[in-house]
Amino acid sequence: MFDLSEHELASLLGLQRQSVTEWREKGIPSVRRASVERLLDLANVFAREVVQSRIAQIVRTSDDWLGGRSILDTIRIDGPEAVYAYLRRLFSYDNA
Repeated sequence: MFDLSEHELASLLGLQRQSVTEWREKGIPSVRRASVERLLDLANVFAREVVQSRIAQIVRTSDDWLGGRSILDTIRIDGPEAVYAYLRRLFSYDNA
């Protein structure tokens, strides 16, 4: 959805790239499923609300509302909840 490489996905989740490769082969460890499901939920929000071909660019572009960071950087640093707050503000059409 976000068009992430294994390296980017690992960085987003605070893992080594080899861990992501292992997850593809053996499955996601139960202690990490909630984090991955939260990211999938966020990806589904983007799929519903944003033109598909633009998602990869949007999540990599810095935004003043995110303190000059991209959505991916915000997820990595502050977690998905910060992006949900950003999206609520963005989609509210009340940007005052």
